[in-house]
Amino acid sequence: MIAFRRATQSIAKRAYSSCAPSATRFSINGDRLWNDIHETAKWSAPSPGGVTRLCADENDKKVRDWFREQVLALGASYKVNATGTQFAHFEGEDNSIPPIAMGSHLDTVATGGRFDGPLGVIGGLEVLRSMREQNVKTNAPLVLINWTNEEGARFFPLLGSSAVYAGQSSVEQAHASISTDNSALTLGSELAKIGYVGDGPNYFDDYPISAHFEIHVEQHTDLEKANKPVGWVEGWQGMTWYNVVFHGDDGHANTKPMWGRRDTLAASAKLITELENLAYEKHGYTTTTGIHSHPFGSCNIQSKTKVVFCLMHKETEGLEEMGEEIVKRIKSIAEMRGLEYDLNRDIHLLPANFWPEAVDCVKRACGDKGIGSRTGTGHDSTMTTLKVPTAMVFVRAKDGISHSAKEWSSKEDCAEGALTLGKAVLNFDELLKQKSAS
Repeated sequence: MIAFRRATQSIAKRAYSSCAPSATRFSINGDRLWNDIHETAKWSAPSPGGVTRLCADENDKKVRDWFREQVLALGASYKVNATGTQFAHFEGEDNSIPPIAMGSHLDTVATGGRFDGPLGVIGGLEVLRSMREQNVKTNAPLVLINWTNEEGARFFPLLGSSAVYAGQSSVEQAHASISTDNSALTLGSELAKIGYVGDGPNYFDDYPISAHFEIHVEQHTDLEKANKPVGWVEGWQGMTWYNVVFHGDDGHANTKPMWGRRDTLAASAKLITELENLAYEKHGYTTTTGIHSHPFGSCNIQSKTKVVFCLMHKETEGLEEMGEEIVKRIKSIAEMRGLEYDLNRDIHLLPANFWPEAVDCVKRACGDKGIGSRTGTGHDSTMTTLKVPTAMVFVRAKDGISHSAKEWSSKEDCAEGALTLGKAVLNFDELLKQKSAS
């Protein structure tokens, strides 16, 4: 892999600054893309103006079935793996080369928007349809991937299937991912219920790819401020997700004296306050994303409370300092209240950059319509980049809003994003061809 990276970097240095010939002639159907984005939004729980399509629910099954029908109609070789991820493989001129991947996710958060996730998959589908209509044949094969549980909205932790693919987790761990609604449901049980536990490839070694490209709404305002419809993503800020469970004692909420209580919910409230303080102190970000306490009832002291939270920082040192400090504060909170606790760090992703040769393919595809930007959160691409050249295309988002029914990108910007994705793939295909020739 190191040798491959050096070879492609060397080729990229002497590659032309413009797009590959096949990319300069390429176009996409913006009307069809727009119609598909809004047609698939109908598979949602009630969510006025937005989409609530949680991983492995009935609406997720419907959109997965739709995806299968669309790629089979294009002649794909189709597989589903054990964690529910769908792979649509299309042959190239030289099928000895691992495929170039386009991928994102069709699941959403609760009360999410129509673009975060779905645009990446549907945009990739539009690229494949347009290539077929224009008789554009790539040298390398292509694969379109609908990754499972990227959001982690229904099952924790997030990046469920792509983390397995990248060797950061296992199928067994993904299947055991627990429901965020505090029920006994797991990702494995719910995928089985909708018929999406398959025998396709689970790990990179089972099904290697040459590169991974993903479209995503920006979730920030850099493009909007620059009046640019698209951008190339240079890298990401650091992110860590933790879960802590405080253990105390049961008791009557009305009659037990205040002195000597072991109230885990009160301890959790203190932790949430400390998280907010920590973000300001260290110039980072924190969010409490889940809280569950037991036993449920009107007159019970809460003897067990679970808190899920994330830390974010643009600098490695800052992220590490935040992690060390919050561990100390959790210990102090527990000791002060006489509580036991369990603490787990589920995901730890240091800030870094995507592969230069892949980013350059996107940059050339953007041309003067784009600028460089960075992402503030995790994506399936932040897993695939651990294995292969990976880059992302950003699409302008109105007011930078995401994970909300107010999330919006225009028809024209979505089309520009899909076009940029297709051109970036064709640029990388040309790089692989040059590597083979050299």
